[in-house]
Amino acid sequence: MNTDGPRAGNPPLGSSRSHIARTIHIPCYRTVAAILVMCMSLAAEEPKTVPESSPTYARIPQDALPYRNFQEPYHRFFQSVTEFRGTGRDDVSLVSPPTVRIGFMGPLASAPDSDLGQQMLEGARLAIEEANAEGGYKGIPFELVVRPDSGLWGATSNEMVAFSYADNVLAVIGSIDGANTHIALRVALKTKVPIVNTGGTDPTLTDTNLPWILRCLADDRQQGYALAHHIFRECGITKVAALRVNDRHGRFGIAKFRDTARRLGHPLRVEVRWKRGDRDFSTQLQRIAESDAEAIVVWGNASDAAAVVRAIRRWNETNPGAPLPERVFGCDRLASSTFLAEAGAAAEGVVAVATYDPTRDDPQLTTFVRAFSSRFGHEPQAFAAHAYDGANILIAAIRKAGPNRVRIRDALYEYTHFDGVTGRIEFDSTINDVGPVYLATVRNGKFAYREAKSASTVRADHGPIPYRTIAESAPDVRFSPPPSPGGTTPLRLGCFLPLDDAGQAAVRGMQMALENDAAKHPNETPIELLVRDARGVWGSNSSSLVDLVFQHEILAMIGSTERRGTHLAEMLATKVHFPVLSLCGTDPTITQIPLPWIFCVASKTMGIDPDFVRQYRERHETEPGNFAALGFDAAALLAERIRDGAYTRIALRNGLSTGDWHRGVSGLFRFDKLGNRVEESAAGLQAGMSDTRKSEN
Repeated sequence: MNTDGPRAGNPPLGSSRSHIARTIHIPCYRTVAAILVMCMSLAAEEPKTVPESSPTYARIPQDALPYRNFQEPYHRFFQSVTEFRGTGRDDVSLVSPPTVRIGFMGPLASAPDSDLGQQMLEGARLAIEEANAEGGYKGIPFELVVRPDSGLWGATSNEMVAFSYADNVLAVIGSIDGANTHIALRVALKTKVPIVNTGGTDPTLTDTNLPWILRCLADDRQQGYALAHHIFRECGITKVAALRVNDRHGRFGIAKFRDTARRLGHPLRVEVRWKRGDRDFSTQLQRIAESDAEAIVVWGNASDAAAVVRAIRRWNETNPGAPLPERVFGCDRLASSTFLAEAGAAAEGVVAVATYDPTRDDPQLTTFVRAFSSRFGHEPQAFAAHAYDGANILIAAIRKAGPNRVRIRDALYEYTHFDGVTGRIEFDSTINDVGPVYLATVRNGKFAYREAKSASTVRADHGPIPYRTIAESAPDVRFSPPPSPGGTTPLRLGCFLPLDDAGQAAVRGMQMALENDAAKHPNETPIELLVRDARGVWGSNSSSLVDLVFQHEILAMIGSTERRGTHLAEMLATKVHFPVLSLCGTDPTITQIPLPWIFCVASKTMGIDPDFVRQYRERHETEPGNFAALGFDAAALLAERIRDGAYTRIALRNGLSTGDWHRGVSGLFRFDKLGNRVEESAAGLQAGMSDTRKSEN
């Protein structure tokens, strides 16, 4: 296979370099003018919107949508196919090339995942050979130019540059590693070389808005959604541990499963890692055994995963007093003959996601398996089948568009689906495969396949599921049963603010509100206030907040009176999910970002109820001030919602976000959908104190 420099008279077609003026003997200024006119028309094009019959972006299940219950996003990305508005569509060569060159880049020889790269190469070669037997491109044969993906970033960029200029390929098939494919995509953006990805499951590859890549296999998102639905919904498992390889494939792969598990209400019990090639997993398995998990999800390559499964079975034989879960699930790398051979009997019962079903009754698949086995002497694996489909997608695009890189890109981006040997490939707005995925269960030493289900998946005929606002999510909240009155552990509220004069006044107001609540509900679990000073350095402040949230398990946080402490509490609340009632009225950014856990009690126009002023003065021999009133109202409002049945953080948050009016000592107010205080002018001040405060009289 000749991969030397450019052939004479055959410039790289569709590249960013202009060869037209050298090949066609016409005045250069006319060429430039023609290109300018073409650019003007391209700039007027509108982006292609995704047809209603097309899949939604990433085909995300409704219950896996981030913040689906809380806030309508300001903008939805990936609602249309990204257009390429540059030049190159009119680049032509008057000399017919001796071959139509297609690049292949994948891990080969001693590179990591070289076994998968070899499978890809064989699948692509078979497709090229079959296309040439059918006449190639208008009688010109296709040629596959192979370059290795060694796993080094610099090497990947060098290989892509060589593809673009030395080899003059029209497009590239590959690769597997997510980081290297990202580098290749950046080069493709500059050299205008389309990439058909057939082996990388990194979900970020098609999220870059760089319109030069098509992927034809299910990524880690589709795998994570399918596994989560099967484990939590179909199997009824609630406690899962994750064991993954410590590289980009394991890190990005398990992330989508982890996020989906959390959104389904079952966060991972523990996540532990191994180094690629390890065979001693005792430390990791010990942590899993201590986690009380009911199942293990394994994410890594086939050989390592086989060793992990064998280690799990041996552990249970030698540690009957601290057994590991028998149920093991895994990513698509486990759905391979390598895993079955190396795991042996230990593989029995393992369930893996599969990107296609090789046992499907499909004449096209049967023909492919027969041809592949005859050509290479063994049956095809998943990576060979996907590369075969990817090569055929590319060949069809070249035959439609001609030997021009930009037009080939256009043809690739016109695909909405493709029926290949792996089944129906469906493309979303990022030209990413979101078609069916499968579950492969090991039974009697063989894989039994079935299509994975996801009952809440957003299908195209229903359109995207809109996010709900804070108030709209409240009716769906399920309140936990109230704690036993005889229990000794009180319900706890946290208070985080600087204990200066203003902070101490606010704390005294909170204590008065909770004393009133205790007098009104003497036979119910008391509500306790835990106070932390926010005047320390950020590190100690963070530790104080973490201690309140995790060690003392507070239901909600009140604070702070200033922006610094409020933003610190806000950041933790966003991650851990607990409501924060801020007393700071000087920083409008507190509620500008639509985080569904932040509520601002502060008011610039508030008054203070005279009865509260009198009681506070009698109790503390000083005037209350605004922060005392705001502290009282914050604690009284939380206590009121708790007594109404909001005994969990999420229930308490939704109780605050219903939009109901609260009559406090600082006035009549409620919260809007962003958590801002909304007041009813003077009406609230004239109506008297809240029901909570009236219990004092």
